[in-house]
Amino acid sequence: MEYRVLGKTGIEVSCVGLGCWPMAGMAGGANWSGIDDDESIATIQHAESLGINLLDTANGYGAGHSEQIIGRALQGRRDRYVIATKVAPRSEDPVEPVQQYIARNCEGSLERLRTDYIDIYQLHGEPDEAGMPAIVEALTRLVEAGKIRCFGISTYETGIMEALMSLGNLSMAQIGYSIVNPVGQPGLEFAETHNLGTLIRVPLAQGALTGKYFDSLSRLDTKDRRHERFDNPRIRSALKKLSELAFLAESGKRTMVQAALRFVLDTPGVTSVIPGAKDRAQLEENAGADGVPPLTGDERARARAIGGAANWPLPPYTSWT
Repeated sequence: MEYRVLGKTGIEVSCVGLGCWPMAGMAGGANWSGIDDDESIATIQHAESLGINLLDTANGYGAGHSEQIIGRALQGRRDRYVIATKVAPRSEDPVEPVQQYIARNCEGSLERLRTDYIDIYQLHGEPDEAGMPAIVEALTRLVEAGKIRCFGISTYETGIMEALMSLGNLSMAQIGYSIVNPVGQPGLEFAETHNLGTLIRVPLAQGALTGKYFDSLSRLDTKDRRHERFDNPRIRSALKKLSELAFLAESGKRTMVQAALRFVLDTPGVTSVIPGAKDRAQLEENAGADGVPPLTGDERARARAIGGAANWPLPPYTSWT
């Protein structure tokens, strides 16, 4: 497994990480069907044997259930993993000072994760400009207290990144990017220029790029959070077009999943991809992207053209975090 340094933090992360949102299962309205907590724990622990050390979650995934699963899985092995979690940039209570809100939520995450520090603490969305100074102050205090090692934000907006950088030591950004979603390209370029680390979310477009649904949605559980979004004429038309991406796996040297992840990994500005995995088999396939041949220039160009022509519906897609 290749390891890359997360920007200016000095933290080494595996180029393929593990997105742990699906491990929330059906808890707290997360609506990820087919999830078993014991298998989730086994999957997290199996990551170590594959060289994966990066886990990404959020306090809102299943009302904290994803963090709890990680906490259970990492007992006795916490120092072998890098944990990235998130907090919303504003309180549900308009009276609560944002510094208090962030400190309180950090303590909640620490308790659920059963750890005394978080490696990467991310704002789960974009703060209001007026609240930025107080938010950065609160995050800086957490760094100084040893509660977190660094902080960043999940956003596409370079203006937001730049504003936060002017107020404190913003270290990374979580950016959505894939064959069907080029919206994050300016963010990646900004991150590379300013030495920000990047974690790339939804690199498989919530499963659209795995190849499983190119010909049929029948394998998607009706209880799954994606079912309603995927089961409409626009998505079916897009998936039909995306089926032309199968050429990326024709050689047998890589699967469709691995080709889609490799496409992202070889993009300038990318530190690590964080695809989700429901079980050990999915995790093993994801991890294999580290060792497959890079896409050639012609393959990348053809894949971009197909991804663009598919016209994957971006408004709902960009809101999937």
